[in-house]
Amino acid sequence: MDKKVPELLKLTKKLLDQSMEIVSDSLPDTESVPAEEVRYSIFLCVQMSEALKFGYGAYYSCKHGWGHGGIGAARSIYEILLDIKYINQDKTSKEERFTRFLDHGAEYLYRKMERIQESGQTVSQKDQDKYTNAYGQLKKKYNDKRRQEIDSGAEKADATPKYRQYNWAGLNLKEKADAINWEQFHQLYKDLSNLSHVSIDTTLDAIIGSAQNQIEVDLSLYSSPVHCFTVLTVAFTCIAGILEEYMGYFGIDHSCYPILADFWNDYKELLDR
Repeated sequence: MDKKVPELLKLTKKLLDQSMEIVSDSLPDTESVPAEEVRYSIFLCVQMSEALKFGYGAYYSCKHGWGHGGIGAARSIYEILLDIKYINQDKTSKEERFTRFLDHGAEYLYRKMERIQESGQTVSQKDQDKYTNAYGQLKKKYNDKRRQEIDSGAEKADATPKYRQYNWAGLNLKEKADAINWEQFHQLYKDLSNLSHVSIDTTLDAIIGSAQNQIEVDLSLYSSPVHCFTVLTVAFTCIAGILEEYMGYFGIDHSCYPILADFWNDYKELLDR
């Protein structure tokens, strides 16, 4: 285990606990929020909540040395922050991007209905009609809008991102990261993704020796503390980023939580050692 991991664990736990306290103390009353802002308020609360769940999952996995167990959680936290940053990256596009994010809920419900049916469960005809109709309208909405813009002379690259299944932004993760100038940080995500799949280098790393056509393989069926540093680095940075977005949007005074600055300073000092 990297010698910095024990301190990184402590900092991550402190950040998670402080974030939980901030969220618990400041859950907004949506009845007092302007109607046009309610959707985004709820969205941000849900995203913050999900990030904390994944954050604690990553923390407890790494606390016990199971770095592999925290990889998926760290990747999910990164994706949450990436979506929030991408939605807010351009004020003129924010509403459209956010609407696309919500619209794809229709696709999720449609795909969920399909999975339920495939498992043998019954979906009422009313729900079938509702989800199928919403999904059809979703595809038509974006395909028609894109076609109209291109027919009007807009370049394909500048037109409304075309409809893509399972992809609300019309961009892959790398393209979203490029859009908000996160190319360097995105490499950490790629490293985690590589670890979470049985990639070629993972396969080759398992081969620790060979002789006379006999291959010796190390299956690594034990804890994986070597991955804890990367998992916690991504988790800490992204939780801090999501919390910053949350506090900024709801106007939470940072001066009420001066310890947050200490966490961040301690984190940067730890990495610089």
